[in-house]
Amino acid sequence: MHLVSGPVGVVFMGSDALSVPYLEALAACPQVEVLRVVTSPDRGRGRGLKVTAGPVKKLALRLGLEVIAPLRVNEASVVEELRALGADLFVVMAYGQILRRSLLCAPPLGCLNLHVSLLPRWRGAAPIQRAILAGDAETGVTAMMMDEGMDTGDTLGSVSVPIGPRDTAQSVAAALSGPGCELMLRSIRDLARGIATRTPQPRDVPPELKAPKIRRGEASLDFSLSAAENERKVRAFWPKPVAETFIPGVSGGAGLRLKVLEAEVETLPHGMALAVAGTLLELDRKKGPLVAGGKGKALRLLRVQPEGRNPVSGADFSNGWRSRVPIGTRLEKVPEA
Repeated sequence: MHLVSGPVGVVFMGSDALSVPYLEALAACPQVEVLRVVTSPDRGRGRGLKVTAGPVKKLALRLGLEVIAPLRVNEASVVEELRALGADLFVVMAYGQILRRSLLCAPPLGCLNLHVSLLPRWRGAAPIQRAILAGDAETGVTAMMMDEGMDTGDTLGSVSVPIGPRDTAQSVAAALSGPGCELMLRSIRDLARGIATRTPQPRDVPPELKAPKIRRGEASLDFSLSAAENERKVRAFWPKPVAETFIPGVSGGAGLRLKVLEAEVETLPHGMALAVAGTLLELDRKKGPLVAGGKGKALRLLRVQPEGRNPVSGADFSNGWRSRVPIGTRLEKVPEA
């Protein structure tokens, strides 16, 4: 058994903005020494696709930590470089590459992953989004010792937070960061002292409880679904990839892609209750567009962004587009390019 009496030498692996508070917590902890930060290579970002560093690299450099950004982390030269550091533990949080056996076995304490779900529910790349889409009442962070499976390793503990009716992927991630960082540091201390309790997970879970990467076109509103399901799409896909819909026949007949940044479900009055789902029922000057959602419900679009334009309130969209978007128009899925 590998025990650590002094600071725990850690290699941190993370790429997404979700990783940032976890690296901050490690760097601030006197019982931890961050020996290296591993993140994704710089890439083009924004409208101009200017090549810039990701959020983890920016933070690491600001903290004076050494950074590597390999294209393939499992290459022999990268593995050898990381082994040579003599780290006690690798800590992985939203890194984006799968670690092979050569890396998993490198540190004597193993590889600790912080996964943003209550495992074994929502194994995979998009656990927060899948939890919101499913209408879960809560989610959390699980500390897990990595193995060669997809989020199948032994767990060391978890923390949970509620998912409120207005929560987005962004707000849930923010709510998880504090308790998640505490869980991470507690797990590191327990591993270093040899007192961590490892609980095996079931090897298999049903496909409907897995959290695969968001597929292309999945953020398009689908009016064959209920208004509540589409409202959850809006929250699950904020701030990325952003839910959207398509208004045919406008913009010179080409149609208009419309990002939906915020929405809420309304109950229709009796006279509108049988409206066909997807039908534009109102362009209310104060409340914004109202779109039939089936079964007596509708989706009120509270904040939107027409393609090529800045975000506006639903009310401003109603006032600016009412002469171009007829009531009764059927909104559709966004056409595939």
